[in-house]
Amino acid sequence: MKKSLLIIAIFLVLAGMLVNTGCKSNKLDLSGVWFIETILEGNTFSESYTFAGDDRGGDVLFQGQVLGTYSASGDSISFTLEYFDQDDDYTVEVYQGSMDTDDQMSGNFTYSVEGFATLSGTFVGIR
Repeated sequence: MKKSLLIIAIFLVLAGMLVNTGCKSNKLDLSGVWFIETILEGNTFSESYTFAGDDRGGDVLFQGQVLGTYSASGDSISFTLEYFDQDDDYTVEVYQGSMDTDDQMSGNFTYSVEGFATLSGTFVGIR
């Protein structure tokens, strides 16, 4: 009887391990290079950014320079980029969306240039 209970217990532990490895992790791993495609007033723009941090947040880098920060909670993500453009105007981009898969995000963003109007668009990011 003890041997049967031991075999059943081992079986249940192994079955639980198999089920657990097939489940999506609750933590978002955003680290790595992301190719972000934005659509703004019918125009499409593409850039690549490096996300460096953990499952809660971190830095967003462009060409090795920190350009902003990101945060994550559940499947929701947001990141903000702040920089001076080629005309030396202070620019802020705010992205808010969700993770569609482990390697794809999408949502909406706003693009604001100092002294000019704020524009809105959509984005898709692929790692």
